[in-house]
Amino acid sequence: MANYCFVAPILPGGLEQMKKWNKEMLMHNKEHDEVFQAAGISREQVWLQHTPQGDFAVVSFEVKDPNRAFQSLATSQQPWAVKFREFLFKAHGLEMTRPVSPNELLVDWHSKTK
Repeated sequence: MANYCFVAPILPGGLEQMKKWNKEMLMHNKEHDEVFQAAGISREQVWLQHTPQGDFAVVSFEVKDPNRAFQSLATSQQPWAVKFREFLFKAHGLEMTRPVSPNELLVDWHSKTK
């Protein structure tokens, strides 16, 4: 299982959309669970990072195959998945239907002591 991380810019007004989405469409939502489980995602975390260049969502997925997960999220015709793609475009400017280049791992350090 990999911890796959990426960042997404938050467009003007996007933070309010994120909070509303989380409250209304994410928490305790069976449809979200089904779409993410079908994509092979077992955990999702999102942090808000404030920077001088603007705000960003820092996203972490626990997933075996990130490419398959993004392909599944991009092509699922389940109504919730379609709404999710619309939300990503409005809040972050992300178009999930376009191919996503995988991140390049530069550092994979871990402690050798326990």
